[in-house]
Amino acid sequence: MGTTRPSRTATLQGLRALEGELRAQGLRSLYVFGSVARDDATIDSDVDVFADFEPGARLGWDFAGVPALLARRLERRVDFTTRDALHPLLRADIEREAIRVF
Repeated sequence: MGTTRPSRTATLQGLRALEGELRAQGLRSLYVFGSVARDDATIDSDVDVFADFEPGARLGWDFAGVPALLARRLERRVDFTTRDALHPLLRADIEREAIRVF
């Protein structure tokens, strides 16, 4: 999808530009992790993100549209999950390297 490597700076800027729209869909916070967070992504890298939702947020069609919205904005594949869905054995490492977008 992308034709250049996703830099950490450009990715964070692109995601921060969507903050209002994402908060309107119930996101409380958004984090980038993986190769983009380490700033060692390659041209083939996707963008790994996880989110926390507001308590009581309805996770219906709005939730399903979040990864597509992020991918369109970043022009890159996005691997989207919630903090609660992170693998228990990997969660501490992912949280440690994650960069908070908002």
